Amino acid sequence: MSGPASEENGASPRPAQTATSIILGSLAILIFGIQPLLYAAFVGEGLIEPDRLGLLSAAEVIAIAIGSSLAIPALKHASVRVIAALAILLIAAANYFQTLYGSADMLFAFRMVAGLGSGFLVGIAGMAIAATSRVGQWAAAYLLAQATSQFLHLQCFALFWPAPTSKELLLSLAIAGAAMLAGLPFLPRRLGAGTATETGAGTETGWDQRSARPDAIGIRWLAVMFLFVGGVLTIWAYAGVWLESQNVSAAAAAAILSASLAGQAAGAFAACLIPSSRHDRLRLIATTLLLLLSAGAWFAWPGSAFAAAGFGIWWLSSVPVLSSILSDADPRRAALPYAPAAQLAGIAIIPTIAGFLFAARNVELVLVSGCAAIAFGLLLGFARRPQWIVARLKVGLRGTSADR
Repeated sequence: MSGPASEENGASPRPAQTATSIILGSLAILIFGIQPLLYAAFVGEGLIEPDRLGLLSAAEVIAIAIGSSLAIPALKHASVRVIAALAILLIAAANYFQTLYGSADMLFAFRMVAGLGSGFLVGIAGMAIAATSRVGQWAAAYLLAQATSQFLHLQCFALFWPAPTSKELLLSLAIAGAAMLAGLPFLPRRLGAGTATETGAGTETGWDQRSARPDAIGIRWLAVMFLFVGGVLTIWAYAGVWLESQNVSAAAAAAILSASLAGQAAGAFAACLIPSSRHDRLRLIATTLLLLLSAGAWFAWPGSAFAAAGFGIWWLSSVPVLSSILSDADPRRAALPYAPAAQLAGIAIIPTIAGFLFAARNVELVLVSGCAAIAFGLLLGFARRPQWIVARLKVGLRGTSADR
């Protein structure tokens, strides 16, 4: 089937529709780019105490994770465009009304409502990616869109409003939310009940979300995502505080973190160009080891922009491979749409726990705990496949010998 008929049946969306889903899913989480500015404004305006900022961040991220999970069953019964429109209205309304009625009492409520709407759009993006044949490349494109949109949004304030109030920041989120309505006509009508779809390039495989539920393998790789992404974000969230504790000047810290951001963009862009293959698991092992080595080098030399850039490159080179492996491990792709929720839950929970346990004693221990979460996630993914890894390595070595 092709054309409108296949779209009505929920088959794989066209590339333009997948791209639109990714763009809206990226704009939905612009909050992450300006979160340091917004939270600083909340504190400066007396809306929240500094020691409650971690709880506020966790509450909003968990709301996004819940919304992305709720989107999956909702899209089985409702139009993608209807769900997206309601989500956009939630984002725009919550941010706008917070500028009018913002108070300490309502702070958590507004942020969680906005997070719920954001989560629905993240869920739509996740399901659109799950319905494609090139999962790893589309997942990398999603990460690249997030990094680019958040960087540009933040630069607008750096150039035009160097010291914004919370109302100005929230109004920018409300305006961005309202602007997303323009993308509704370009979304697929249905997602979640796909069948194989013939395209110009061949057959693109969808999935039947109505009958498939995540199995043990799918759940295990979702847990790997939870640990991996949560561990990486633990390091990133506390990097600024750690650099300060290492007596790195504010100007030098800004340059070092900018180098890491540039590395992240480069890593995501490179991942967009590398297609999924049967070597994805070995690729994950290699990039994760390089990620941990880069983190270790950064810990040893805090002022090294090179190590920080390496951390960024291997971070966003590794995460898209997880989506590709999850797709391969669970051919029905029942678990794949839950990947954004698993990652967001890791972002909300692991940094919060690590900070609670170690931040008061030694910030560097928080970063080490992030590395431990990454390593444990990798071990969880391959705990039952040590013989497979050895066999793959032997095949690779034989191939190299034959080439010689």
